[in-house]
Formats: sequence, structure tokens, C-alpha cells
Amino acid sequence: MYLIVLGCLMAAAAGAQDRQWVEGFASAEFHYGAQRENRLFRDFRGLARGYMTAGWWAKGQMKNNFLSWRTAPVPAKRPTTFVFIAASSPVPPEFSRGPRVKLSIDGQPALTFTLGFTRDFVWREGPYELQYLSKRVEFPYFGSHRQFELHGNSGLYRLSVPAEAVTAGRAAVLKVEIEPFEGWNNGWFMVKDRRDALDHSVATVEGELEALRQDVAHLTQLTHVLATQQYSRLIETRSLEHRMLYTNGYRHLHPADLIRLRSGELLMMSREATEHIANDGDVILLRSRDGGKTWSGKQVIGGIPDLDEREGCGLQLRDGTVLVGIYFNGLYKPDGDYNWTWRQSRYEPGRRYLGAYTIASADDGRTWSAPRYVETRGMPFTDLEGPTDAPVEMPDGSILMAMTGYNVGGDMLNRTAVMLRSADKGATWTYLSTMATDPGGKLGGFTEPGLVRTRTGRLVAALRNEGPDHAIYTTYSDDGGKTWVPVRRMGTYGHPVDLIQLSDGRLLASYGIRPRLHAEPGGIRAAFSRDNGASWDAAGEVQLRNDFLNMDIGYPESIELDDGRILTVYYYNLFQRFFLGGTWWRP
Repeated sequence: MYLIVLGCLMAAAAGAQDRQWVEGFASAEFHYGAQRENRLFRDFRGLARGYMTAGWWAKGQMKNNFLSWRTAPVPAKRPTTFVFIAASSPVPPEFSRGPRVKLSIDGQPALTFTLGFTRDFVWREGPYELQYLSKRVEFPYFGSHRQFELHGNSGLYRLSVPAEAVTAGRAAVLKVEIEPFEGWNNGWFMVKDRRDALDHSVATVEGELEALRQDVAHLTQLTHVLATQQYSRLIETRSLEHRMLYTNGYRHLHPADLIRLRSGELLMMSREATEHIANDGDVILLRSRDGGKTWSGKQVIGGIPDLDEREGCGLQLRDGTVLVGIYFNGLYKPDGDYNWTWRQSRYEPGRRYLGAYTIASADDGRTWSAPRYVETRGMPFTDLEGPTDAPVEMPDGSILMAMTGYNVGGDMLNRTAVMLRSADKGATWTYLSTMATDPGGKLGGFTEPGLVRTRTGRLVAALRNEGPDHAIYTTYSDDGGKTWVPVRRMGTYGHPVDLIQLSDGRLLASYGIRPRLHAEPGGIRAAFSRDNGASWDAAGEVQLRNDFLNMDIGYPESIELDDGRILTVYYYNLFQRFFLGGTWWRP
């Protein structure tokens, strides 16, 4: 018996000595390019580019959900272990494990493994073995954005194959293909652009320590967020009531826009889609009869097939008509992925890419007219975004709608805040004025204008800016929107801004605070003007929420209720799900 055991150990040792170790990644063979602008994502060694399987938001890609890459050349025809660094999606808590993944080498099936493991694991099929050494874990509660922060669970993968599976002097092609997974299609696998998986130098250890430091800082924020939500009544200094108003499984939601009807009902609109960037966005409407505490089931009011309708903002006119402007984005590739280089693209004649349309209702939003597109012919720009705040009805019955204009005079870098006017209740629109412009895009653009008409007749606007500090800029007009004073900083930062006038005459600005752009963690804040929008009290800024973990939050909108309280609605995400939320507070 002793001799048998000794013989087995000697054979295993000889096999280990005969085995060669090869870097498992050298270059990408096929990937969908689903990451925006060559983004870097965090793994256990720090930030690195990665190549991933299909983006679940692109239906055309999901038909063939695979990824392939080349290894370093194999020195000899011997048993080989390929070592590569990869990451995969965290799996929602209701699933014990994630999708199955088929792994092949040079077109030959090797084995099947499973996504979602947060510990070391080994899969074996015949002569093939895949060992996963877990190095960094992201549970669903971590708070990373599921589309833009594809960090996931990362570690070392060691694929051991027999000698007959490799060719001396040639690289192997490894391919992974994710199988359909019922109930959740957001699974992904990403091989990292790292050619040092076998390296254990001081530099790699320093990278691992920095990644660990970043994770500890993030976990500290997560502790703050959970404590804020769990013990809010103990730590809040202002009377705030937070409620979750609407969610729908894993559907993406943003933003939240309100209309208060004469009947006292509230209408809330939002976009619902597969993801923040996805071409299946629809504008939905919810209705409340109790001041926003409960809401009816959704009604789709903007649902043109294969068009991403991103936001609906509206008002009730004096004649009772409810008018809503809907902004759409058609800048998608045929497979459903977004065209991030659209500013350098040539467009097909006659196709709508970036613009808006209006719809109207004569029965408080229960039925709606057909879309009426805003035509830009004759305007100083070709493409539109907006509205992102409610239009304004003027004393003469005309309607003003603040928008963002693109491709101003052929300048694709100039993102300009513009004012449109309608004299026929939103059926047609003309260009009225430019509120703020940025030739060459040197200042970060002036976009997503918030708008209010005060009791004096002044039009006050607040503009989003993507300069270095992401400040809020304001301007105003005293001649019905024909001319505007030069923009100035509001004194706070955030975006975008909703503006209303309170019963006591003050102007209220509410805006989102996004992590990494504005503050950590993110939230919702508000500020006041006591001089008709000429200046703003930055020192008196009110913090309504400070418990949001990533940038896909905000876009608040506020109304004053009959009891003097403010209802501010917004969107946020937590644990890979999206919510419309509301905060009731006293200004």
C-alpha cells in the first residue's frame, strides 16, 4: 500500500514538473466593445481595461453572448496551464449561483463553469480543469453601477489542458459563451487586459494594496449609507420623511417629473428601460390621489418601438390641457449598443437621432394625442435634448420650453441652452433665444436648463455644466425670454436643477449630487433665492439625502403642497435595482 501511494505521489510530481505555465491573455480576438470609451474597471490589482461578453442592454448582442481572446504562445506541446485575470458579474441575492459559461480552446469544448462564485473553486471535466482563485468580491449590496462600473468579482483563473489541446509555438484561442439564464440576463464575464498574471513582483503587490484601500473606503461609505437609512430619525436634524414610490424588478428608472393637476391629483413621469443606456426606453406615467404617498399602476405614454424616449416633462395649461414634452435619443447601433462616437458619425437622411416631441391630453392624462415632433429646420442647431424641466405658459397663452441645442452652427462641441416658443399649444415650435452658449465646448457646455416664471414675470433658468467643478450656472430674462443676462455661478454644485417659486416668494432649486463628480456619497440638495433669482444662498443649502453610492441618481423635481411642505421626487439605485423616491420636508 505504501508503495502504491508513493508511486502516485511521484507520478503527480513528475506531471507537475512536466507542466508548463503560460500567460493566459495576450490580445482580444472577439468582443462587442460594450464598454464606453475604453473605460478602466477595478480588479484585485487595480484599474485595467477589460473585454467582456455581450451587453445585456443590446438585444442584438445577446443572441451570441460570447467573448474570445488569444493567449501567449505555447512553448512546447506539453500539459499546459493558462493563467489569466478576469472578472464576472455579482449575482442577485435571490439566486444561489449565476449563469453557466461554456469554455473552449481552439474551437474544442473544454468544460462548463458557473458565474457568481465568491470563493475559490475548481471545475473538472475529463482532462480539463479550471481553478478560480477569488481575490476580490463584490456582493450585490456593494453599490457599483451595474452598467457603468463593471468591476465585479475578480481573481486568477488557471485553465489546465492536456498536451494534445495545444500546439507548440502557437497561441491558443480561448472562448467563453454565457448560456441563457432564466429570470436575470445581466450576467457578464470580462477578461482583463493584463499580461502579468504569473508575475508576483512588488508592483503587482502594490496594485493589490491600492485596490484594497479603495474597497475599504467604499465600504466605509456603505456603512454610512446603511446607518443613514436605518437610523434616520436619530441622526436627522430636519424633519424629513423619505419614501420609496415605485420600482419594477431590475428595470432601470430615471428621472422623476411631476405635474400637479387642478383636481389635486399628482402625475409622475419617468423613463423605464433595460438600462440607463438602452434603446427600449419608454416614458411611463403614475398617478397619485393622496399627495404622493401611493401611486397607481404605470401607464406608458411614450413608447415608440426601437426609440429611446428618455424623459417627459409637462404642465397643465390654463384651459385644462396637459402638455408633455418628451426627449428621445436614437443614437444607437443596429445591435442595440450605443454609438458613443455619434459626433463623428454621418447620419442617414430622414432618420430622427436626437430630438423631442410633444403629446397632449384633454382628460387629465388618461388618453393622449399622437406625437408632434419638434422640427429644427431654420433653427441655429440641428439636434435637441430636453425638456428636463416643465415648460412655462406665458400670459399671452404662448408656451416656452427650455432645451439643449447640439451642433450649433456646425460646432459639434457646443452644447447650448436655448429657448423655444409655441403659439399653438405645443403643436409647432420656433426658436426664440439662446440662454447660454459655449463655442468649442471650452467651458463644459450649458445643458438641461431648469426654468421658472416668477410672479414678477421674470424667467429664471439654472443650467448644468460639465466643467472641472460641475458648478450650477444661472441666468434670467425680464423680457419674456428674448434676451438673457450673462450666466453666473450659483455658488453650489450639482445637476440638473429644478426650479419652483414658493408661496412666500422664495425660489427653490433642487438638484442631484453625484458621487465622484460632486461629493461622496451622493444625494439630493436644495438652495433658496430671496431676490427673484439674482443670487442664491449657498450657505443655507439643505441636504435632503446623502446616502447614494453611485452617479446614476438625482434629477429631482419639487412641488409645494397645501400644508406648506415640499415634496421632492428623484431617482436612485441601490443593490443593483432602481427606485423612484420622494422626500417630504419643510423649507
